[in-house]
Amino acid sequence: FLFLVGALVLTTGAMAQSTVTGTIMDAEMNAPLPASNIIEKGTTNGASSDFDGNFTITTEAKAGKIVVSYVGYTSVTVSFNGNTDLGNITLTSDNSLEEVVIIGSGVIDLAEDRKTPVAVTTIKAAEIQQKAGNWDLPEVLKSTPSVQNLKSGGFGDGQMFIRGFDQTNTAFLLNGQPINGMEDGKMYWSNWSGVMDVANAIQVQRGLGASKLAISSVGGTVNIVTKTIDRKEGGFVQQMVGNDNYTKTTAYYSTGVNEKGWSFSGLLGHWQGDGYVNNTDGEGQTYFFSVGYQPNEKHALNFLLTGAPQSHAAAGSGSIKSFLENGRKYNSWNFSGVDSPNTLNGGKYPGGRNIYHKPVANISWDWTINEKSEL
Repeated sequence: FLFLVGALVLTTGAMAQSTVTGTIMDAEMNAPLPASNIIEKGTTNGASSDFDGNFTITTEAKAGKIVVSYVGYTSVTVSFNGNTDLGNITLTSDNSLEEVVIIGSGVIDLAEDRKTPVAVTTIKAAEIQQKAGNWDLPEVLKSTPSVQNLKSGGFGDGQMFIRGFDQTNTAFLLNGQPINGMEDGKMYWSNWSGVMDVANAIQVQRGLGASKLAISSVGGTVNIVTKTIDRKEGGFVQQMVGNDNYTKTTAYYSTGVNEKGWSFSGLLGHWQGDGYVNNTDGEGQTYFFSVGYQPNEKHALNFLLTGAPQSHAAAGSGSIKSFLENGRKYNSWNFSGVDSPNTLNGGKYPGGRNIYHKPVANISWDWTINEKSEL
């Protein structure tokens, strides 16, 4: 009797199972997708496709659904009833993982809808505000793949390298306009100390790419996109305090777009500090004004004016012995007893001093001609 009951239970369990087979294919390439995941929905029962995309799974239920998935492709759910040959199951790329690069901070860099072999990273405004602080652009981009930065002694004296190329071989753009030095192609970040406050996005293209401008971009291209039109009214006031008496105050306000299509926004900021290295005091201001007008859905005009007047002292060099004797903040490039308005708070006169202000004005007109054409 016990043998008969056991045999009936085993028979019932066997009858409840089904064998499902099929082949997983790439919709665009019409090629098999090996190592695809096939899971019986609602269970942990699964299998994977072989090198030719073929799979066989023995289900726990007689009828139900299986879920087919592959990294970077849209999952597909297919129904079965009893032993079933599902034939070819095609998966379509969802473009969410065109490029995946794991970097030191654990952030995954995604370049969506990339149609060229050039690697691109886009840093949005929220991430810029989170990272920037009192840093310049090279510090903000240091976690970007293929980017290396060096921090020098004074405010804004850092450098960055893309794919091993220095800043003279990298094109830096502000809303698409080149801002490298016209004479030597160099970048002095102290001259652009306010761009982090007004940046809406930063796009880093690693390597050569198509360009309408005769610019040196062997290393890559860095395009800083500034704020233009905010759809909603809002603003903020921000106070930052750091080491070595560093303070930074920023205020921003935007009217949003009114009923007539006009919008206005403005930002004012001030920073100052003693500098990490001795006798490298610095201070500066940032201003940004933007006027936008949208007469209709096809046209958008914007005028912006921004600048960042600043001054800072530079640090000199020294031997390893001098730093061991005087500490890592030691700076030998300064003088005493000099009667000058450029004397620092400590009474020293700096050997290197940078005073700079370069306002930038920009007028843009976006015209949507039709669904397929924009100007």
